[in-house]
Amino acid sequence: MARAAKTKRKGTGRRAKATAASVLPDPDSDLDALLMSFMRMLDDDGSDEALDLAQEKAFEAMEAPLAGERIALAREALALSPLCADAYLVLARETANPNEALELYQRGVAVGAEALGETAFQDDVGSFWGLLQTRPYMRARHELALALWRLGHRDEAVGHYHEMLRLNPNDNQGIRYLLIDALLELGRDVDADALLERYEDDDSARWTWSAALLAFRRTGNSAPANMALARAVKANRHVAAYLLGEKPLPPKLPGFTGMGDESEAVSYVHYAAGAWAAAPEAKGWVADAPAIAIRKEGDPQDTEQEAEPDLDRIDEAVLALLVLGLHDESRAWKTFDWAALDRLHAKGLISNPVGRAKSVVFTEAGLEAALRSHRTLFAKRPPKSG
Repeated sequence: MARAAKTKRKGTGRRAKATAASVLPDPDSDLDALLMSFMRMLDDDGSDEALDLAQEKAFEAMEAPLAGERIALAREALALSPLCADAYLVLARETANPNEALELYQRGVAVGAEALGETAFQDDVGSFWGLLQTRPYMRARHELALALWRLGHRDEAVGHYHEMLRLNPNDNQGIRYLLIDALLELGRDVDADALLERYEDDDSARWTWSAALLAFRRTGNSAPANMALARAVKANRHVAAYLLGEKPLPPKLPGFTGMGDESEAVSYVHYAAGAWAAAPEAKGWVADAPAIAIRKEGDPQDTEQEAEPDLDRIDEAVLALLVLGLHDESRAWKTFDWAALDRLHAKGLISNPVGRAKSVVFTEAGLEAALRSHRTLFAKRPPKSG
């Protein structure tokens, strides 16, 4: 794992003083937070040389090609400073014992918090990760939560996710994606809804498809759920094929993902498998969704370029459907789109739909046209023309 911001500096520890080189903007960080970090470091006269050296050694360990070398470098880092959280992360990743790894992650979080000091958790809430010195702690807490989830400590893992988003609402680490999957898998729909609303501008597959799943869980096969599904398909049309098993997931996850492409779909379906399994009927809903929602790969009609509706054809269909409510020889219930009914009235096919009456009256020409359209559109064997 490459470091997020490798610099030659004095200044990643609890009492660090930075040089200009230590705050070069990182593309994964909030620039304003980095500038704040820089100013705070300049005002801090203290330094922790041992922790700075240990952090550099931990970065070397993360980049070392061999496991033995990574372990040795991590131990060297801890010999320099026992407050080096990243060194514990390296050792946790290298052990085959999940319980031992959990203990190492917990130790990494503890020393990371100690290195930051209590005031950081009072003064810097909202800026974590953007502040360079908080990153070892945030990395450790991220991996601790993952380890807790793998070992079945689900509620504890969710608690860590929530706290990380409180510390860093900009969510540079993508914690919200882990959290939404967890909440949906655990059936915590109210919390999931609040989280989706919190990041409502997120148009990624992991967000829009999660929103669609939640909509189905809450309302079933309904108009709101289908609208959410249409938005999800627009965000990434490749998800359905992998979700339904029409395409097998590759044995290895993609190293990078791009919004809207297959790599994003693969990543989403992999991580959200538990969330979809928790709603057994949801995949059937996706499989049976109307063609307007699920665009198969290669469909020439793109979701962003829908064909312009033919109002005359809509009117014809509504006119035909009115036959289903035909009563008293020429009356029909008016439970259809008002705009279409107004157009049919303007064409002289039905009486004025405006009023308290629950039905409209076909004109003679209208009834003949309605019966003809009903046969043409809905008969199993439409009559041959000519």
